[in-house]
Amino acid sequence: MRHVDISGLTAPAAWVAKTERTLNVVRAAMAGNTERAFTAHWTEDAVRDQLLELVGGKCWYCETLILRADVNVDHFRPKSEVLDVRGHQGYWWLAYEVSNYRIACKHCNSGGARFNGVPEGRAKGSQFPLLAGTRARHPRDDLNLEQPLLLDPARRGDPNLLGFDTSGYARRSDVPYSQAEANIGVCRAEETIRILALNDSRIIAQRSHLMREVTVLARLLDAPGAQQLIDEKVGPQAQWSSAAATALALQRACDQQIDVSTQPATVPAGTSAIDQARSYVDLRDLLRYLDPDDLEAGITLTGQHNKKVHHAVLDTDGWISIGKRPWRTPTTAARAATGSSKIDGWEFWRLTIDGLEQTLANFRAKHFPPAAPA
Repeated sequence: MRHVDISGLTAPAAWVAKTERTLNVVRAAMAGNTERAFTAHWTEDAVRDQLLELVGGKCWYCETLILRADVNVDHFRPKSEVLDVRGHQGYWWLAYEVSNYRIACKHCNSGGARFNGVPEGRAKGSQFPLLAGTRARHPRDDLNLEQPLLLDPARRGDPNLLGFDTSGYARRSDVPYSQAEANIGVCRAEETIRILALNDSRIIAQRSHLMREVTVLARLLDAPGAQQLIDEKVGPQAQWSSAAATALALQRACDQQIDVSTQPATVPAGTSAIDQARSYVDLRDLLRYLDPDDLEAGITLTGQHNKKVHHAVLDTDGWISIGKRPWRTPTTAARAATGSSKIDGWEFWRLTIDGLEQTLANFRAKHFPPAAPA
């Protein structure tokens, strides 16, 4: 995911007039308590072509090129309903606001992604969970009071929260968690990865291959055409260009050959700094209180939902693996295991230490303050 600047989008006057008439019909239907019908004006070339010109014909969420397939115009704030929000009639007044449009592939918009042959992710669809704030329900409500959970490619700063490892997996970048994330124990990037299935196994290998290509090219900058090839792969319209840019940045960092022995020490040897916000989102700061041998073997976590018991394994790096799929945070791991977006993973997962079974929340409370830092 990379930032897409939509500030210059302008809808043609004729299109605006047409959509206003359609929206008046929607208003009348709502006033008469009858079924609403949204004409798909957002698929018309007058608007869609402007969106496609911004970063080319690729999905704004996963950056996969959309070839020989329908181009979906996603409503970032869903127009008809908001999944899991009772009584919400959708952001119907934004149905024809071009600032609410995002180009999306079928998998990110409506599902179909898979991991090792198993369907994964519910896709964006009508999902629009909030991290914090007051949800807008009427045209007069202030959208700025909402803090969306899902990363938005059109919001500057959001794409920076998403990074990639050298195996091609989308991960949270090294940007520290926000206080809002710590308050409810979730990671925006990982929830976005889960919901949109950004680690579909059919593109992980290709992203990894691309990153290796960029790494090799970066080592051969003196070779004819190497720089041009790099520029093409990291350009805004290139497929998975943010992963390519990550590989380029990693190689450049290696080339600098920084002597860590000359850097000022900020943490005593053999320890790592505790990030108070991080301690309420993932398990890395709690690993020091677990037996290293147990972690090396993998500590079993269990949780129950709708009478079904789910199992996971906690490893030495703090990853929680479910069916060979690693997750950084307990909450996203629990939601991936159960398919429910309402679960608090800290209360869901249980582990046994010295014969005592306890929740991760109880284990954390023994070593950190009982509430997220103010």
